[in-house]
Amino acid sequence: MKMNVHNLKRVAAATLATAAVGTAGIIGAAPANAVAPPELRLTGVVYCDRTEFVGTLVRSMTATNVGGVTMRNTTLQEFNGQRRFSAALKPGERLNITTKQRGCFPSSISGYTISDIRENVFDNIGYYRN
Repeated sequence: MKMNVHNLKRVAAATLATAAVGTAGIIGAAPANAVAPPELRLTGVVYCDRTEFVGTLVRSMTATNVGGVTMRNTTLQEFNGQRRFSAALKPGERLNITTKQRGCFPSSISGYTISDIRENVFDNIGYYRN
């Protein structure tokens, strides 16, 4: 079967169109630079610092912005204790409550963190003990 010039041009155009669509699909599939969702995470620790003759009990809680957006009006609250507030907690920034007292007897710290922005609240409350 002979190919005439008209059929040859159609085959060439179809091949070029297929290559263009394939290239556009590869370019369109480049990784997206999406911002991480808003997220506050509460961590805490209670331990005995024995660097001195009489040990010191250290109780600490930290709220960290691990998301990709600035959290507005963020509060870190120790139950029946101290409170820290930040009007704008940027990604990677922290709020911290630390209490030190003489003696190393069993103790605990508990509290919560909250913000104006809706996010996963299942890691915003904590109870930590030694």
